[in-house]
Amino acid sequence: MNKAKRIIFDSNIWISFAIGKRLNELKIAFSHPKVEVFVCQKLLVEVSETIQKPKFAKYISTERKEMLFDIIKACHWVNIEEQISLSRDPKDDFLLDLARTINADFLITGDDDLLVIKNYHHTNIISFNSFMAFMDTIDLLPSV
Repeated sequence: MNKAKRIIFDSNIWISFAIGKRLNELKIAFSHPKVEVFVCQKLLVEVSETIQKPKFAKYISTERKEMLFDIIKACHWVNIEEQISLSRDPKDDFLLDLARTINADFLITGDDDLLVIKNYHHTNIISFNSFMAFMDTIDLLPSV
């Protein structure tokens, strides 16, 4: 059997799902038996603080916020030590720490400061659309 892929979604992806109509695509990723999604406390704090900003109030209902946090709570939780200093935006470095800690296969983001890195150790840094294209082929991957 193929090894499950270890995935991290950047906070901008979580917020996009809360705002848009793509929550079903997120659920597809979570329900796939070959995908494990990981989060850390700092990611939850970043999502929580962003989602509470007044500019998002008209886009994200209380029900959608609750749904989003229920999904996040169902992820694999990891404690990280912040050590990396690599991204053009130092606020993103914790995601690279998380990727290193769990030996992530993918970090999914819409952030150009991370996308420009492309690969960090074992982790491919890709857009959500690239990840969904990968999901279409995941059953075809060779056994590891």
